[in-house]
Amino acid sequence: MNVKCDDYGHVCVLEVQGDFTGDAVVNIRKVVQERIDSRRIVEFVVDFGKCGFVDSEGLETLLWIKRTSEEMFGRVKLAQLDEHCRKILEMTRLDHRFECCADVAEAMKNMQ
Repeated sequence: MNVKCDDYGHVCVLEVQGDFTGDAVVNIRKVVQERIDSRRIVEFVVDFGKCGFVDSEGLETLLWIKRTSEEMFGRVKLAQLDEHCRKILEMTRLDHRFECCADVAEAMKNMQ
């Protein structure tokens, strides 16, 4: 699995390990849907500390997580984006759609 999940109260931290493409995208969608359905977790931090690339499917998944979470009055924050991933968000004009934080601890503030 290319995704590690840790739940902290009503917040789920999703750590992407490797590129955010293919299997990682499928796994994250399953995890998010499971968390929302079974545990009613609606707040997510996506940790990109071990990720260096996001493809269009990954971007679509981030938007899906955000939409799904916000429908239930939750939030999504992105943490530890490297310069390459940040540039991809800027080029696709999605950088203003997500709150980006320096690290997971900063992202978790005001979510718990």
